[in-house]
Amino acid sequence: MATVLSFDTAADKWSVPIGSHSRGELSLQLERLMAGRLLIQGSSGAGKSRTLRKIIEEAFDFTTIILVDPEGEFGNLAAHIGATSLKACERTADGLTAAAARARQHRLSLHIDLTDLDPDQRILKAAALFAGLIGAPSEHWANTVLVCIDEGHLLAPHHAGSARDAETRRIGVATLTDLCARGRKRGIAPVIATQRLAKLNSSVVSELQNFLVGLNVFDRDIARASDLLGFSAKDADRLRKLAPGEFYAMGPALSPLPVLAHIGETITEHLGVTPTLTAAADVDLDEASRLLDIAALREVSTPRRDSALTMKGMRVLDAFLLDPSTPEAASIIAALKRIAPNATTAADLAVHLGHPREVVDSALDMLAAVAAVDTMPRGDERIARLHARLRAKICEMPVVALA
Repeated sequence: MATVLSFDTAADKWSVPIGSHSRGELSLQLERLMAGRLLIQGSSGAGKSRTLRKIIEEAFDFTTIILVDPEGEFGNLAAHIGATSLKACERTADGLTAAAARARQHRLSLHIDLTDLDPDQRILKAAALFAGLIGAPSEHWANTVLVCIDEGHLLAPHHAGSARDAETRRIGVATLTDLCARGRKRGIAPVIATQRLAKLNSSVVSELQNFLVGLNVFDRDIARASDLLGFSAKDADRLRKLAPGEFYAMGPALSPLPVLAHIGETITEHLGVTPTLTAAADVDLDEASRLLDIAALREVSTPRRDSALTMKGMRVLDAFLLDPSTPEAASIIAALKRIAPNATTAADLAVHLGHPREVVDSALDMLAAVAAVDTMPRGDERIARLHARLRAKICEMPVVALA
């Protein structure tokens, strides 16, 4: 008979099966997970998202689940466990903080879908969610919660993409590290899945005491994963040869020493599988041009505005203020600000603002010249939205439709 890997008989009631190994069943001891947290790491195709899915399917009967989903791959799992799904692009940052606090108070599972957000907004809105969890009043700490985060390196990156991103990255790293460091006494157990150890901030990794490490192909990731598992340089090469679904398990909630395990099958289907190959459409060049609407993508030349408005500092401000389209441009910015980060059409802007379409097009041309909006050339299907620089500054704005 197979033996269950556990530490003591009293702990067995909190153990959930997640796979098997050469000595029997691999179990995850939830009570110890609350104190030690968990990292799931493996290269693309290693099976880390399916492993996260397996843990949630087994654990949701024992505790509240907060599922943070950057790629929108867990909607069916949320339905399976009865979690309320929220699209973060439709909520303010303050709204996500409040939702997290209320979920803890009433022991309600949540699925937070972070798709359709810019990288900066994704970090800031996830940070707002984590702030609501960690800031719950002490009378709610007994309402335990498993915070399951897929693609954790997107929310706490090791390096910022640019100097402009550095402050956003600092917020993301600080809040996720805080969630891991202070979560134990507050009844919070983060489970973080990531493709690359080299991309996930080291301060977050240092707070995690349980590990499921799968296939690795990059030398830097192999070196860091080997350090976590206590592997020698010779043993580290094993990480290059693992099959999908195979993970080395180690930690107080899993196994005192590294054990190679195969993660069990899930009830719900994983939605993030690689698509099968599909051939390109068999059409001639004329049909391809029609489908792409090549004529509508032609660059629109606006030499008068380009010469006046591509300057810097006070000169471009003067040119903007003196331009005849400035009043309409200001009303367009106000309208786009209300629906950020979404886009809208020039036709809808004209109806919403009560301006002639030609006036709206002229104002959009001017705003594009000063990098205030992202827009297409003039045409029936012209769309526009605030430039990414401005969207990053108002990430807490609610997403609504133009009335």
